Amino acid sequence: MGASARGDGLTRRDLIGAAGAAGLAGLTAGSGWASLGSALAASERRNVILIVIDSLRADHLRCYGGRGMRTPNIDALARGSARFTSVFPEAMPTMPARRSILSGRRAYPFRGWRPWDGMAGRAGWQPLRPGAPTLVSELRQAGWWTAYVTDNPFLGYTRSLESFRRSPNRFVRVPGQRGERRPLESVPVSAALRRLPPGPLRNEQRIASIRQYLANNGRGRDELEQGASRVFRAASKLLPTARRQRGFLMVVDSFDPHEPWTPPRRYLDMYGDPGYRGYEIADVGYTNASNYLSRRHLARLRTTYKASVTLVDRWLGYFLGRVWDLGLDDSTAIMLVSDHGVLLGEHDWTGKGPNLLHPELIHVPMLLREPGGAGAGTTSDWFASTHDVAPTLASLAGIRRPPSFDGADLSPILSGGVPAEDRPYAVGGYGNSSFVRDGRWGYMVQNDGRREKLYDLVRDPGERGNVAAERPKVVREMRRRVRAAAGGKPPYYSDAVIEGPRRKRFE
Repeated sequence: MGASARGDGLTRRDLIGAAGAAGLAGLTAGSGWASLGSALAASERRNVILIVIDSLRADHLRCYGGRGMRTPNIDALARGSARFTSVFPEAMPTMPARRSILSGRRAYPFRGWRPWDGMAGRAGWQPLRPGAPTLVSELRQAGWWTAYVTDNPFLGYTRSLESFRRSPNRFVRVPGQRGERRPLESVPVSAALRRLPPGPLRNEQRIASIRQYLANNGRGRDELEQGASRVFRAASKLLPTARRQRGFLMVVDSFDPHEPWTPPRRYLDMYGDPGYRGYEIADVGYTNASNYLSRRHLARLRTTYKASVTLVDRWLGYFLGRVWDLGLDDSTAIMLVSDHGVLLGEHDWTGKGPNLLHPELIHVPMLLREPGGAGAGTTSDWFASTHDVAPTLASLAGIRRPPSFDGADLSPILSGGVPAEDRPYAVGGYGNSSFVRDGRWGYMVQNDGRREKLYDLVRDPGERGNVAAERPKVVREMRRRVRAAAGGKPPYYSDAVIEGPRRKRFE
């Protein structure tokens, strides 16, 4: 049912108009789509929408305390959802996290890993096994019409994932993150140089990469050509088909706000310094920030990321508006989750890094909306993770839990209950490193036992002082937790690629 029929706020057209206003000063969420649907009996068949947003930090959303952020659509979705506040992906980054999300199984600790063609050369980077049960395959087998829409450069193009691309009824690959929508030569070298600060990033390969990205994505000026816009509009076009089905699953997987970042200037100006005329920050090295960024460039990097998040939020709002206009809100469960965050100079680092498993990188949002309104506006600090996504959504859809799903069903939390699994802390990993988080301590270690760090989250919430040497008993307990989760000592791959400034762009 549309907003005008409800009489409770802005229509989808109002929302889009506000988002497109000069400077986006009036950007607001359309309360017409944000309102709760009518009660839905537990026995009814639910549709499911899973929204995966890459590289989205929880602390950059207003609903998670992001001061000054403009994310009205995610915030409105949060008001009608249960908001999980202690979500740490058990496997990172991009492809390990999606294996976890889609398979409903832990990917960590990456035992038996080997390099795969088309994947990053790092532990955990491997495709979904052909024929292995996934949320997509299980709902399709149960009679749901299934669709997957993404511009993710691995899911969309890697040859070893072809069997997964055949698993939904519709797989829509949105080009632009990889490939050539328009020739690189259509963008001058000078345009790329304006988006790379002087220093090690200005190498021939990176300049060519930025030129191609600008050519593919509207040159930083045309919002309709940005990746997030094209992904959410492509998903919106499938909704009428989905509506005609007896039940549907749609996964909308946006690679933005992963770098490169080229948001139009009006999004940048929302976050201050409208007179800025220096270099823009379209990409970063996975290295020490102090190696190549001045304070002013670092501030611009943070502005750029915020602008990119707001751009994604705007087009998510477009998609949700269409869901509400078609009257699908009353029968559709919606989950939003991210795979990891990104460091923007915190701990003197930019990008990602397996030895820097701090909240800026490993704390992500998770919102779960039940169409009958159960749990709306509540929060949970239960240690949820990415492998809980598939069992939770299978439960809300109303199908029998597949035996291969070993994550927790989070749906009891919506009615004030608790999951069947007892999980008093989070454990996971990235490449050759592992982490443990509980309410008091943050622990990280390289899997060969080096680089062991412990932080007192009560006394040192910014995680600046490593107290591992002063707290040997706590460290021993954290080591025990890692071994328990990993089924023994986690593997260490001596030939794994170590992330640095020359890493592949899509990692």
